[in-house]
Amino acid sequence: MVKAKAIKVIGGQFRGRSLHSVPGESTRPPLARVRGAVANILAGYVDGARVLDLFAGTGSYSIELISRGALSATCIDKNPKAVETIRRNLISLGIESRVRLITGDATRVIGVLEKSEDPYQIILVAPPYFTGLDEETMDLLGRSPLVDPAGIVVLQQHRKERHEENWGSLALNRTYSYGDTRISTYLAASA
Repeated sequence: MVKAKAIKVIGGQFRGRSLHSVPGESTRPPLARVRGAVANILAGYVDGARVLDLFAGTGSYSIELISRGALSATCIDKNPKAVETIRRNLISLGIESRVRLITGDATRVIGVLEKSEDPYQIILVAPPYFTGLDEETMDLLGRSPLVDPAGIVVLQQHRKERHEENWGSLALNRTYSYGDTRISTYLAASA
């Protein structure tokens, strides 16, 4: 059995604090350099932002952004072990009141949230690689009122997965590569 690497918050209020990993091998937390790069990419959006973290895993992206000034986050993952891990991480940092946890299929929860939620300034999409969930989720978000007109969507994919310039109303802004990981940012076409 391979021991999980320690995950630490990289910047902001909780810098250096350790986070729990999801037991087993079904969840891959983002590499520290990727997480740090994403946080830096989002620097202009994070202050006071509402974050939607789809396929949240350990919650490390949301926690990193809250540490750096985001107001709140909604974390969705269908794996109950992942949701429990996020809960443990939030409690250890004392921020459980700032994060809403939802156990469920992210692609289905998007439709539910559209009926009751205000738009999010930051939306993170980091599904398991080669499942088609990247395309399905981005297609839904490209038609969704959950994306704030002045917000940003971050898509994490394997570099060999399909890459699109546009997903509905979302237009590619920039692409970054980190080994086999590709990070793409999308803005509302009107922005």
